[in-house]
Amino acid sequence: MTRWTLPAGLNANWSGRADMISTRHILASAAMVLATSPALADIEWPTQSVMLVTHSSAGGGGDVMLRNLAPTLEGKFSISTTVDNRVGGSGAVAATWLANQANPDGYTLKSVTPTQLITPLRAEGIPTYEDMTPIARLFLDPTTLYVHDNSPFETIEDFLDYAQENPRDLSIGIGSAGSLDQLVLQNFTAATEISARTVPHEGGGDAVVALLGEHVDAVVGEPGQALTHLQDGTLRMLTVFQEERLDAYPDVPTLAELGYEVTSNKFRGIFGPPGMDPEMVEAIATTLSELYDDEPWNTYWTEASLSDAFMGPEEFAEYLGVVNEEMRAFIEGLN
Repeated sequence: MTRWTLPAGLNANWSGRADMISTRHILASAAMVLATSPALADIEWPTQSVMLVTHSSAGGGGDVMLRNLAPTLEGKFSISTTVDNRVGGSGAVAATWLANQANPDGYTLKSVTPTQLITPLRAEGIPTYEDMTPIARLFLDPTTLYVHDNSPFETIEDFLDYAQENPRDLSIGIGSAGSLDQLVLQNFTAATEISARTVPHEGGGDAVVALLGEHVDAVVGEPGQALTHLQDGTLRMLTVFQEERLDAYPDVPTLAELGYEVTSNKFRGIFGPPGMDPEMVEAIATTLSELYDDEPWNTYWTEASLSDAFMGPEEFAEYLGVVNEEMRAFIEGLN
């Protein structure tokens, strides 16, 4: 078996040191106990309008997540929300704004993915996760490869056979340069010994649009950003970069089944600006931990094949530190 695996923290079969479902239940229970103390009794979140920021373009994974989180918060807490797409620089634009300009009052939050780790490792001067406030890891998101229904490739074997016989003839779209998608694609092409043209976009949604227009031959990305098109058959998933098949796509093989162990999961979480009140951070994390069964949040994450992988602030920060160092070594190994 060819082994070409991303850092453990981004592998599909790695969920951290504790059971994540239990972790969010414990956090919620602990919050109920702590709320009896005078210091925490008055802390509730949210009680006013929330701004939700993403580095993703419209239709990208981060955008889709926040546009499902927003109505969930609105419906449950009778507040208003705003989703703000701050696109550019492989996440640098949004990260720089959050780290330097956002109000740390707990009502400006940003969705985060491994892009927040990768971009600062590849370019100096970009805020790192330590320059912001990690609040919660929410999900793990599987990475997949899909093509247009008009594509001649019915299976991943068809795709690989053609790519191996026709170097650099195929183009594969990704969300943005320097993203986890690009690292997965690099691993994929190296492990399978194919050569293809990488086509970066402003975000995963733009990559899907390019595939719908048949401007690229395939896309490496998550099911959620192409969900409607995968469900109606306009797009066809060829393989999953995980150890096991996805429940929603039982007929789609993993790449590991062909002998290539290229596995990856993208974490999705929430950051706040630096300088936040720790008690507010805990209040936000507690609320987020209690939303998984609410709508439309529940439909969003279950249909998108996401895994409930909650981590609270301290555990998430520790996780980010481990993954950041693993990612640093991994990127240096690619250069």
